[in-house]
Amino acid sequence: MNDSVKVAHVAAGSAPEAAGHTALHKTVALCPECLKELPAQVFADEAGTVWMERTCPEHGPLTTRVWPDAQHYEWLRSEAFPKTKPRNTIPANAPCPFGCGTCARHERRGTLLEIEVTKSCNLHCPVCFMSAENGDDDPTMDEIDAMYDVIANAVGIDGAVQLTGGEPTCRKDLPEIIYRGREKGFWGIEVNTNGLVIASRKGYLEDLVGAGLTGVYLSFDGLTGDVYEGTCGRDILDVKLRAIERCREVGIQCVLSVAVVAGLNDGQLGDLLRFSLENSDVIAGLALQPAFVSGRFDAERAMQLTSGDVIFKLAEQSDGLLEPRDIWPLGCSNPLCDTGVFLVKSDDAEHPSGFYPATRRMTMQEYAEGYSPDSPQGSVFLDILAKKGVEVKTGLSVIIMNYMDAYSMDVQRLRECSMMVTVPDGRAIPFCSYHLTDASGRRVYAPWCKEELR
Repeated sequence: MNDSVKVAHVAAGSAPEAAGHTALHKTVALCPECLKELPAQVFADEAGTVWMERTCPEHGPLTTRVWPDAQHYEWLRSEAFPKTKPRNTIPANAPCPFGCGTCARHERRGTLLEIEVTKSCNLHCPVCFMSAENGDDDPTMDEIDAMYDVIANAVGIDGAVQLTGGEPTCRKDLPEIIYRGREKGFWGIEVNTNGLVIASRKGYLEDLVGAGLTGVYLSFDGLTGDVYEGTCGRDILDVKLRAIERCREVGIQCVLSVAVVAGLNDGQLGDLLRFSLENSDVIAGLALQPAFVSGRFDAERAMQLTSGDVIFKLAEQSDGLLEPRDIWPLGCSNPLCDTGVFLVKSDDAEHPSGFYPATRRMTMQEYAEGYSPDSPQGSVFLDILAKKGVEVKTGLSVIIMNYMDAYSMDVQRLRECSMMVTVPDGRAIPFCSYHLTDASGRRVYAPWCKEELR
C-alpha cells in the first residue's frame, strides 16, 4: 500500500460511530480500488464534520472526510446556481468516471478548458498531480489545432483557454501555439507555468506576450524556501519572485496558484493573501487548491485538506478581512467545487487593509441576477462589478478549487464540472476524471487519450 492510500484509510479509520450521525443527503461515490460507482451517504458527526460513506461488495467499506463544518457545507449546497447544459455531447456509454467526452449525463458546460501541450517538465516536484516526466509523444501542432477546435465546438471562442502540461515552456514552439489560438479568435490564452524560464530567459515573456498571451498562471506555493523544498524538491522562492517581477515589467497579469498541503503551507494562507494584495498591480488572482491524491503526490504529511478547510483557514488568517461566508459559490460548477470572492480596492478608512470583500456590498439575489454563465471561474465577480461601474483593475480575485480524487469523488459534483481537459479526438473531459488514478496509481485516461487504459 502506498502512502497516499494510507492517508485515505486514516480518514476512514477516523469516522465516528453511526449513533451520532445526522444524514445530509445521498450521492454516488467510487471505490478507490476498482473505481466502481457505489451508492453513498453523506452525513455529519456530532462535531459537525461532514463524511461520505459507501461500501464496495469486493473491497469493503470506506468513509471519507469531505468538509469541516456541516452548516457551512449545507449553506453552500443551498446556493447552487441554475445549470447550463453543455452542447455537442456524446452518448453516455459507460458508468462515471469512464466514457467522458463530454457525455450526455453532464449537467454544466465548460467555462475553463485546458490544452496539455507537453509531458516535459524542468522540475521533478514531489507534489505533482501530473507526475510529469518527459516530452515523448507530445501532441503535434495539428493535434493542438484540433484541441483548439474542440474548445470552440464545446463552448465557443469566448471560453478561456489554459495551456498546461507538464511545463509548457519546455516546448520551443510555445509562442506559435499561443499565436494559433489567437488566430482562431480566442480572447484569453493563459500559460500554466512554474516560472523558471520566464524568470531566467531574457526576452522570453515578451515573445509570449507578442504572440498573444493574456495571462500567466504561476505555481506559487508559499513565501518561505522550506515550502518549495517540500512541493518542488528545492528552494526556488527567488525564481518565483523574479517571475512575478518579469510579469510586472512586461505588463501582463498573473494568478498565483497554490497547492495547499496540510502541515506544509496551510499556515501561510493569510501571508499569501496579504502578499497578493500588496502586489495587486500585477497579481490579479490567488487560486488556492487543496492538494489531492494523483500522480506523484503522496500526501503523507497529514489528512487531506478540503476546500472547506482552506476557506476557514484563510478567513482565520486574514486579520479580519474575510469571514467564511464572504466566500461564495462561483456558479459555474457545483457550489462545493468552486468558491471565491473579489477583494475591491478601497480608500475608505473603514477598511484598514485597503480592500473589502465584494460580497459585503451585494446580496446573494443581486449576485444571482448579475451572474453570467459565460463567465470563467476567475471572472464571475469582475463581470458583475464592472456592470455596476466598480473599478476592478487593482482588485484581487480569490478562488478556492476543490479537486476530487478516487477517495473524495462525488459523481454528482463530477457531472457539474466546468473545468475540462481537451484531447485531439474531439472530446472535452472533466478535469477530475482526466487526472483520476485508482488506489494503485493507475490512470483512467492516458495523456491526450492516445491509448485506451480501461
